[in-house]
Amino acid sequence: MKSFLLATTAVVFCGSVFAADLSARMPAKAQSSALAFASAPLSWTGCYVGAHAGAAWGHTKFSDPGVNGFTTIAGPGQGPIDLDQRADFLGGAQVGCDYQFASNWVIGLAGDFSWANIDGHADDPFFAGKGGDPITLHAKTNYIADVTGRFGYAWDNFLLYGKGGAAWAHNRYAVDNLAFVGGAFCTRPGGGFVPVPCNPTGSETRAGWTLGGGVEWAFARNWSALLEFDYYNFGNKGIAFTDVTAVGRPTTTINIRQNVEVVKVGLNYRFGPLR
Repeated sequence: MKSFLLATTAVVFCGSVFAADLSARMPAKAQSSALAFASAPLSWTGCYVGAHAGAAWGHTKFSDPGVNGFTTIAGPGQGPIDLDQRADFLGGAQVGCDYQFASNWVIGLAGDFSWANIDGHADDPFFAGKGGDPITLHAKTNYIADVTGRFGYAWDNFLLYGKGGAAWAHNRYAVDNLAFVGGAFCTRPGGGFVPVPCNPTGSETRAGWTLGGGVEWAFARNWSALLEFDYYNFGNKGIAFTDVTAVGRPTTTINIRQNVEVVKVGLNYRFGPLR
């Protein structure tokens, strides 16, 4: 107990000496600026630009709409095929404006754009493909963008907020080793009529919606940092798949349902001081 008290006294004494020494060494102008930031009232009103980075993961479902004689994905009564897109890096930029009113409430409008590499694949559990080998499904999200409104409550240097609005994602899809596409067998140019595996692909920019929330911290005169979670839902849409290397470019439609989740940290520069 005696040793603990002595150690505690030493830490307090050393901390006091260090703080006094730091204050003595700090230029008077810097001390004045720091004190002014700490004591002046803070306002979140204004516009900003920033950058963010984080992780994103997705969940995609492939299902056969039963058109064009395409029955190799999830036959009747067998349900869709789930494909989990593993967590991967996401990064981009944001821009927006906020307005603080009624002392502590903040409303704003913002736009985000994020490059992504959310990739995943799964084998069809219901059917085998050409030569009895698995049919493999692929999905990859290249970028996500959104335009959202946000509403929050500010206290001291912190802003707790929720957000929601419109969202867009660009995706690429592929299915490997099908026996046929759209009721037609695949053959390659110059290969005669010998059937080969069909490998149709598709891509799209699809619209959806997003909801999220986070906390932002004003840590300097023009700077703030944020931690945010966002959920994106892009619904269920029919996507055209085409084997561009096969004679006649056989095409079919596959229904794809997608949602994405994102966790990110960001840094904003605000035009005009927060204090």
